[in-house]
Amino acid sequence: MTPIKQRQVFYLHGFDPRGAAYYHRLYREQAAQQGQVNNLHIDVSARQRHSEHSHHWQLNANGTQSNYCFLSWDDIVRRHWAKGWKHILSDMLSFMRCYVLTPNAFRYIFAAPKQLMAGLYPALFMLLSMVLSGWASASAATQLPWQAAQWPAGLVLFMALMHGSKWLGNKLAVFWLLRIYVFSARWANGRLPELEPRINHFAGQIANAINDEHNDEVVIIAHSVGTMVAMPAMTRALELINDKSKLANQRVVLITLGHCIPLVSFHRKAYAFRNSMAALAHTPELLWLDYTAPTDGACFPLLNPVTSCGETCAPNAGPRMLSPRFFMLYHPQRYKKLRRAWYTMHFLYLMATDKPGPYDFFAFTAGPHSITSQLKERS
Repeated sequence: MTPIKQRQVFYLHGFDPRGAAYYHRLYREQAAQQGQVNNLHIDVSARQRHSEHSHHWQLNANGTQSNYCFLSWDDIVRRHWAKGWKHILSDMLSFMRCYVLTPNAFRYIFAAPKQLMAGLYPALFMLLSMVLSGWASASAATQLPWQAAQWPAGLVLFMALMHGSKWLGNKLAVFWLLRIYVFSARWANGRLPELEPRINHFAGQIANAINDEHNDEVVIIAHSVGTMVAMPAMTRALELINDKSKLANQRVVLITLGHCIPLVSFHRKAYAFRNSMAALAHTPELLWLDYTAPTDGACFPLLNPVTSCGETCAPNAGPRMLSPRFFMLYHPQRYKKLRRAWYTMHFLYLMATDKPGPYDFFAFTAGPHSITSQLKERS
């Protein structure tokens, strides 16, 4: 088994306004914890900003040098991060129009009913907040002895309670789901022009790494909404490769984690997006691993993102649908708690585990052996 001397890793984050500093800290902390499980001790360098939209840090483990490149689009996320009630209510109406009050709703119901239920979660939270706030403010206001003051006092109390419910909703990541749905609908309907040049920028960096013969392996990892960004970025990157033989021996690996791709691909107008996926699914030289957990309520578990939207995969091509099997990677008591923390569950793909098992994010990104070899060992 030939060890990897140099690896290039690209990481595409999800719909998260937190930038490279957060993810660098997360990787360093979790890699140290995982080292106690897999005996892979990873030296993580300081973070350096190489360009406006990419940050790098070096990983050294058992003689293998991996350059970890964080491809940043958190600035775009922040532009679409609705904050006030006005924008939240507008997003809710958009969600209902694009996902519920449409024939497409049946596609989501049959493909992944838990996902549609997750999308309705913000609506139920908002409705419950308004009902309870209205009841509490009206009950309290009627206790005032001055009838003329009851209405304005009730209104002020109602606004205060709704402000508190918005704070709670942000803490519980309620509106995070809503923002993802609305962002995806805008993208599918061609209303995100600012995303196109960023995708082209990412594609150029990935293509340069593949063309660089010094890289023994090139790994592109995308998480959550980042899996959507990865589809056109990877397709365009492959178009820029000057020698297709550089894809041989599964040297280039695409890993999608916790994908929610149908939020874009199921929309009727998302022709270009579906074409990008179809192109990847007809590139047998590309090793595409798709990890989703049935316990992750913010993804489409074990749903083939290509065939589910009507496209086809060529023989020996397309995504390999896999589960990280989190239940095998954590002690039972801890796993029981994690299952109740749905937001944390969606990020477990990036975190250290209690026990070794079939999935190891840190071995994939910094281990001394190729991902193909690792898969054979774990099978």
